[in-house]
Amino acid sequence: MGLLMLASAWPVVAARVQIEAERVVLGPGSGRNLHITLDQPAAGPAVARVVMSDFDSGLGWRYAALSAECELTVTAEASACIGALQADRLRRALNLAWAADGGSIILAEGRRRLAARFDLAQPDRVRVQAQALPVSWAQPFLATVWATAQPSQGRFGGEIEIRFPASGPLRTLARLDLDGLGLDTPDGSLAAAGVSGRIDIDQIGTGGGSQVRVGGRLTAGEFLWGTVYVGLGAEPVEGSLDLVGEADGGWTIAEFKWSDGATLSAQGSGRIEADGGLTALRVHAESATLAALAERYLSGPLGLAGLAGMRLSGRIAATVELARDGPVAITVAPEQVVLVDAGGRFRFAGLDGVLRWTAADQPVESDLAWSGAAMHGIGIGPVRLAWRSHAGALDLRQPATLELLSGRLELERLHVEPPMTGRSAVAELALTVVDVDLAALSQALGWPSFSGTLSGRLPMARYARQRLDFDGGLSMRVFDGSVAIRALSMERVFGVAPSLAAEVEFTGLDLQPLTAAFGFGEITGRLDGHLHRLRLLDWQPVAFDAALLSAPVQRGPKRISQRAVQDISRIGGSGLIAGLQGQALKMFSTFGYARLGLRCRLDNNVCSMDGVGSAGDGYTIVEGAGLPRINVVGFQRRVDWPVLVGRLKAATEGQLPTIE
Repeated sequence: MGLLMLASAWPVVAARVQIEAERVVLGPGSGRNLHITLDQPAAGPAVARVVMSDFDSGLGWRYAALSAECELTVTAEASACIGALQADRLRRALNLAWAADGGSIILAEGRRRLAARFDLAQPDRVRVQAQALPVSWAQPFLATVWATAQPSQGRFGGEIEIRFPASGPLRTLARLDLDGLGLDTPDGSLAAAGVSGRIDIDQIGTGGGSQVRVGGRLTAGEFLWGTVYVGLGAEPVEGSLDLVGEADGGWTIAEFKWSDGATLSAQGSGRIEADGGLTALRVHAESATLAALAERYLSGPLGLAGLAGMRLSGRIAATVELARDGPVAITVAPEQVVLVDAGGRFRFAGLDGVLRWTAADQPVESDLAWSGAAMHGIGIGPVRLAWRSHAGALDLRQPATLELLSGRLELERLHVEPPMTGRSAVAELALTVVDVDLAALSQALGWPSFSGTLSGRLPMARYARQRLDFDGGLSMRVFDGSVAIRALSMERVFGVAPSLAAEVEFTGLDLQPLTAAFGFGEITGRLDGHLHRLRLLDWQPVAFDAALLSAPVQRGPKRISQRAVQDISRIGGSGLIAGLQGQALKMFSTFGYARLGLRCRLDNNVCSMDGVGSAGDGYTIVEGAGLPRINVVGFQRRVDWPVLVGRLKAATEGQLPTIE
């Protein structure tokens, strides 16, 4: 600039001046192989040409080749040089101006404009004004503080001041207006689109020991960080970030703040590695309106967890501490929170208290309560759960009792290891069910209308690696008899094509309420049986060996109704009873029986049928007793499973014909 001022004072005579320098320092920047040529023809304006290689601005912009050419115009008050600047492949219009108190450099392309002002009274600083610049222009500077950021769209404008004192670090201050900014990272872990607002930047130094403070107010935009999607609402969001550069290229987050009204306020600290990964983070967040928080911030995580559309209300506070390998500690404090699953699977009301989880060996304790809950429509009474956490696990400190359908559920043990420490989720459960109303349970689950109560004990259930095992089996009292389930296990319970394996034994079930519950023809007596080698895939049976047999020893009458005879005959494939037995069906409503039973071994979607004995080419399903004596015989030994299911469905829905 000073050299051009000297040229403007020359008399107008033909002349050429050339200046060369191997290296030159320009404020924070530097370059090599500088060549300056000033040509003053005998007539016409002077022309200045500048060529430089390996130019480094000190602010991120670097060019292998830099050149400029402009025509010099001189007036009494000021001088100017108008031409063009070439920086590698970039070409911009150039306008240099200077006067006694300083000068300016203006680069322009259409509406885009970058103007730098030099003040001779303050030679250690430059003031820059930006107008409608594409965000890609700022990428080199952004890379000095965020190497992996890749701006993709949007514009910015505003004021920038660069200070480069003779002693002391470089300092950059900026107040910028953003318009539709978009950026992402190579690994896709962070992305932004349509971001608008105003930000303030204060950067002192570069590299290790540098300090950066960014604060601002955003009015629009979308963000994606991992699985967390944030869409800014109608109200502006304010935030700030204080960083300290480390020698290894990483950053210490001294403090960050985020304020989105009552929806979310958060503050914390941490560390970012040179590759952009978080190796330490501590965040405390609060929300006074969970409904807005779920809509604006939690749609992504809830969707991945299979909870899309879940309705939330109430208040919540949370503190999360992360290290390189994952979470270190989590504290969640709900206040009158309501959770309602969109699919109706569960509901919690009045969630209150504190839940603490820690990966450390030193245990921490907490208490969490709810005023009411439901699982698949089954109401659960209020409870307070006392927790202890250590080494990445949560355990009940003491047993808990929950009201459940006029009975109770006694929770003896609950151990949970969330999938937060590089391990798969693990859960262990032991409980006892006492006097649960079967009629209410049936109605809630959409089952046939059972009567009586349900009691039973589950000594231990363990979930790990997508497999659920029931150690010690599951026993229960139902229909005045007992059911024992052994070797019960499930795989991929919450995944694709879940499977189940089990061995089931039942003894002394009262047939009268059992047949009534399923809409079957009435039978009195007791029923024994088993369901061996049961296998379900995607909750559909693919294999089992089943037997339903009248108990060999029992008290009380053993009677079977006309409707039940018809139902059983159709299930066994015997068709309508003919001859004298058919006539008996017309005359009597119930009959005595000595034995009854039906067996089915399912394999390859075909059921191999049998009964309580052979009857020629068939098998006996009902062996009559007394007068009138009636036997039911099945003749189809192999029945397709869908056909058998259809027969059972027709029988329980009362669709079979009656004898007249």
